[in-house]
Amino acid sequence: MYFNQEGELKAGKKSHKEVAPLRSDGSELIPAEVQARRHKDGDQLLNLAVAPGYTVDDEGIINSYAIQPVMSLAEYPSPEQQQRYIFQGAIAILFVALTLMTAIAVS
Repeated sequence: MYFNQEGELKAGKKSHKEVAPLRSDGSELIPAEVQARRHKDGDQLLNLAVAPGYTVDDEGIINSYAIQPVMSLAEYPSPEQQQRYIFQGAIAILFVALTLMTAIAVS
């Protein structure tokens, strides 16, 4: 069973020689918002100034991509910072050890 071009249900096999009555012009592939904006703004849609990191394709769809940040060199930590890092590391080790001892004691 199949539906013919008029929408009626027909019995039997559908002929494979039939060709689709409508051809696509590709406009159904463009999102409705882009079609409406293109209709309203015309070709000005593609001439918009966009922020760095954005591109506008020929259909008016905005695409963002990563911008590489400016590279800067790290500075060696001062003695005060080194002492703070050592203290933070000791606290972290103590916390992990206490957590493991608690887990072992409970089980």
